[in-house]
Amino acid sequence: MYVCICNAVTEREVNDAIDAGATTVKALNRQLGVGAQCGACVGCAKECLSKRQMQSTALPSNVFSISKQEAA
Repeated sequence: MYVCICNAVTEREVNDAIDAGATTVKALNRQLGVGAQCGACVGCAKECLSKRQMQSTALPSNVFSISKQEAA
């Protein structure tokens, strides 16, 4: 799927840039040109950033969150 039609930037390219360290739309703009033309893609770029951040903070499937009371 295209995130930025003006610069032909795909969701895969955005995700690769995020995986490589981009943490803001401004960083995506510098690396890929996202939001440099009409700006309609900025919302979608923010959504991609948000999704990736949630994925990176999720616990691996073999790790479980427990409370202090459960640990005691």
